[in-house]
Amino acid sequence: MINKDQELIIISIKKLASLNPDIEVVWLYGSRARSLATKDSDFDLAVAFKAYIENPLERRLRPELLALSWQKELDQPLSVIDINQASLSMAYTVVEDNFNIYCANNYRRMVEEQRIMSKWELDYLYHRKHYA
Repeated sequence: MINKDQELIIISIKKLASLNPDIEVVWLYGSRARSLATKDSDFDLAVAFKAYIENPLERRLRPELLALSWQKELDQPLSVIDINQASLSMAYTVVEDNFNIYCANNYRRMVEEQRIMSKWELDYLYHRKHYA
């Protein structure tokens, strides 16, 4: 169950995401998505960005810079990952927590979730079933 304070922060995150033309989808994951948060819990966010950045350093820094900007704006601790740069296990956790808080492109959201679930099934579950 989401408390009132968390709901207000999520509304603010939606607004911030809608103001950024490079953000297509934002998911909440982790303790807040699972209603297990304590007063010290941060907001764990996964983002699907519209544009791919060729420069690896800029690509790596983009979610961290976004987190710093939004932390300042919201006065709340949060972390941001790029769903396309995250490890398979991290991306799977995001999809499993199933808490989409902003979506400018529903097709993109479905493609990302499908890609992650397919990779999980092929890269993890198959090998676990056959070789574990």
